[in-house]
Amino acid sequence: MDLSCQSPRAAEIHTEYLLSDERTCIDCHKGIAHELPDMTGGEPGWTVPEDLQGETQPGLTGSEEIKSYLMEAPSEG
Repeated sequence: MDLSCQSPRAAEIHTEYLLSDERTCIDCHKGIAHELPDMTGGEPGWTVPEDLQGETQPGLTGSEEIKSYLMEAPSEG
């Protein structure tokens, strides 16, 4: 985000709240769409460590267990 390309008001607000870590983009924009940058050829912003690749996160339920639960749940009506 280049503050010098923004309006003075936007740059001032971003400097005061965003750069100080007092607020995030979502806190103020709440679903307002921004034009996404062209990330062609770019590395992802995150990667899964090699020792965790293919692992299931603790607490997650497999899709078959969810389907089974839904089939056994009593229907309302």
